[in-house]
Amino acid sequence: MVDRTLRRIFILAGIALIAWVLYLLKPVVIPFVGAFLLAYLFSPLVNRLHHIGLPRWLSISIVFIGIGVVLTLAMWYLVPLVWKQLMYARDSIPAGIHWINYTFLPWLSSTFNLVPMEIDTAQISDMVMDYVQTNYSADSIQAVALKLAQSGISFIQVGGTIVLIPIIAFYFLLDWERMLDSLRRLIPRPYEKSTMEIVGECHEVLGAFVKGQFLVMVLLGVVYAVGLQLIGLEVGLIIGMVAGLCSIIPYLGFAVGIIAAMVATLFQFGIDWWQLVLVGIVFMVGQAVEGYILQPFLLGDKIGLSPVAVVFAVLAGAQLAGFLGMLIALPVAAVIVVLLRHAREFYEKSAMYGQQAMVVQDASTGSVNIETSDMNVDVELKPSEVKTLQADEKPSKIEEN
Repeated sequence: MVDRTLRRIFILAGIALIAWVLYLLKPVVIPFVGAFLLAYLFSPLVNRLHHIGLPRWLSISIVFIGIGVVLTLAMWYLVPLVWKQLMYARDSIPAGIHWINYTFLPWLSSTFNLVPMEIDTAQISDMVMDYVQTNYSADSIQAVALKLAQSGISFIQVGGTIVLIPIIAFYFLLDWERMLDSLRRLIPRPYEKSTMEIVGECHEVLGAFVKGQFLVMVLLGVVYAVGLQLIGLEVGLIIGMVAGLCSIIPYLGFAVGIIAAMVATLFQFGIDWWQLVLVGIVFMVGQAVEGYILQPFLLGDKIGLSPVAVVFAVLAGAQLAGFLGMLIALPVAAVIVVLLRHAREFYEKSAMYGQQAMVVQDASTGSVNIETSDMNVDVELKPSEVKTLQADEKPSKIEEN
C-alpha cells in the first residue's frame, strides 16, 4: 500500500514538474502547440492524398500550396474592398463629429433636459498637447521610445512565429503516423483499448466541431455582410466580415457586429429609426440562420453543452488564458464532456456506486440465478421462496449486499 501511494505521489510530482517547465518555456512552446494544432486539422486531408499513392511530402506540399493559394485569392479580392471602406470610414470622421455636435447632442439635450454639449476638436488637441508637455519629460520620451522599440522587436518575434509555425507543422505531418504510434506505445497495455476508445471519441468530436465552426463562421460572415450591404450601409462588408470572424467565440460576433453597425448607421444616416430597425432585422435574421440552419446541420450536438454552460466555458477560458482561452474554450469543453461521460460510466460500474442484481428463477429445478454486471451467483431456495418468485410476473430486483 505504501509503495503504491509513493508511486502515485511521484507520478503526480513528475506531471506537475513537466507542467511547470512548460509554463516557463511558454514563448518557445507556443509555436509548437500552434504547429501541432495546424497539423491535426489538416492531417486527414494529407492522409487522403497519401492513400491514393502520392508521397507524403508531396501530399503535405499540395495541401500547404492549396492553403496559400486560397488565402492569396481571398486577400486579393477582399483587401481592396476593405481598404476602400476603411478610407470611407476615415473620411467620414469629420462628418460624424459634425453630426454629433449639431444633431445628436442637441437631440440628447432637448429630449433629456441636459446642459447643451459640443465636441471641440481644437480644444481636445490643445488639451492632449498640454498634458503631454506637462507630464512627460525627456526621460519619459526616451522611455516611450524604448517601449516602442521593444514593441517593434515583439512584432518581429510574432512575425517569426507566424513563419515558423507552418515549417514545424510540415515536419509534424511528415512524421505524423510515427509520432502517434510512439504516443500510443506509452499507454499501459491494460488500459490501451479503453484509452484509444476515449481518444477516438475526442478526435471525432473535435474534428466535427472545428470543421463545423469554421463553416458557420464563414457563412455567418457572408450573411451579415450581404444583409448590411443590401440595406445601404457603406461599411457593411467590413462589419459583416469582422462579425463573422468574431462568431468563433459564441455571442461575441453578434454583439460586436450589431454595435458597430448601429454606430455606422448613425454616422451615415443620422437618427433614422427605420435604418436602425433594418440593422436589427439583419442581425436577427443572422441569428435565426445560425440557430436553425447552420448550427443544426453543420455542428449538430457536437459539444453537448447548454447555452449557460457555453457562456461559462467562454468566461472561464477568458479568465484562465485571456483571448486565447476564449478561442479554445469550446473545443476544450467538448473534450471535457467526453471525459466526464466516460468517468460517469466508470463510476456507475464501480462498487462505490452500488449495483442491482437481477433474480432469474428456473421453475423446473427451483434454482435461482442472481445476475449482476460483474458476477453470477447460483443459489438454492426453499419451496416457499420458489412459490413467492413464481408468483411474480417479471423477475424481481434485489440490491446486492
